[in-house]
Amino acid sequence: MTTTALRPPAWGYASAVAAVALVTAIGLVAHPQLALGDIGMLYLPAVMLAALAGRGPALLASSLAVVAFDLCFVPPRFRIVVENPRHIVTFAVMFAAGLAIATLAERLRGQVALARAAALKAQTEELRSALLSSVSHDLRTPLAVITAAASSANDPAVAPATRTELLDAVVAEAARLERMLANLLQLTRVATGIVPVREWVPLDELCGAALARVEAQLGAREVVIDVGDLAVPVDPVVFELALVNLLDNAIKHGAPPIVITAARRGDRIELAVTDHGRGVTAADAERVFEKFFRASSAPGAGLGLAVVRAVVIAHGGAVRVEADPTGGARFVLELPAAPPPPAAPPLLEAAP
Repeated sequence: MTTTALRPPAWGYASAVAAVALVTAIGLVAHPQLALGDIGMLYLPAVMLAALAGRGPALLASSLAVVAFDLCFVPPRFRIVVENPRHIVTFAVMFAAGLAIATLAERLRGQVALARAAALKAQTEELRSALLSSVSHDLRTPLAVITAAASSANDPAVAPATRTELLDAVVAEAARLERMLANLLQLTRVATGIVPVREWVPLDELCGAALARVEAQLGAREVVIDVGDLAVPVDPVVFELALVNLLDNAIKHGAPPIVITAARRGDRIELAVTDHGRGVTAADAERVFEKFFRASSAPGAGLGLAVVRAVVIAHGGAVRVEADPTGGARFVLELPAAPPPPAAPPLLEAAP
């Protein structure tokens, strides 16, 4: 971490100047009705406000408060002259109070940062333990199937057709294991606060890549894609995983056709994946995105939709599930619709 990252932003110093100026203006209006000590006390809230932005703004506010108080209210007014020694004590107390407030605010921010780090570490450890205990069985199952199928396929007495079926089972279980491990990795990344590396990606390309990864599961199921020419600023690898999980959920719990649509809604882009299965009950809709929750006995660790929510939130969006009017469940991903990427400059024609 560089020292630049530790400096308070410019708005902190600007707020310090503005707060002192506001208090001075109030003091000038109320000066005939207030004693000097009362006016001096008015500057303490300004220093406290500046301390929220850091020690630098607080010290600036304290210094400006002393100068403004002396210049505008202490006789002789509008001159940097101190005739009464008692006022020097007042200035010292005002500056010391500002320094104390800044120190306490800095210490409080440090304690809050430590508490957040401790909470994040505890949450990460809890997540790791829960993941290990919850998916141990689901990890062993595809490994057992792969081992058994590979051993049987290696038997010379097995018929070619049976060997082909066994190898298909190996491929299917390996793909299932790969998705499970990818989900575990993504949940761990999100839990540790890793920020997605975004780039502009056309939605039709993302959908095509996700469909290619679940092609074997899809089989002959009909898939309808209507996303137009929309593009979204996302991490393509991470967001593709979210789409794969939505498609996997539609394959397991829905019925064809699976419909993928997208539209711009003001400053958001809505991407929806709709199946035509039995849908999601109102009770399950509240929990379907929780880790390890399963709405049916279909195989899985209950992580797919949790990963979808984590990925979408990491991209600054939101996700929900609703009943589709034609039957089934409709999962809607809302993503920020940033301004479209700049058009590429035209290519220069070659000189004759």
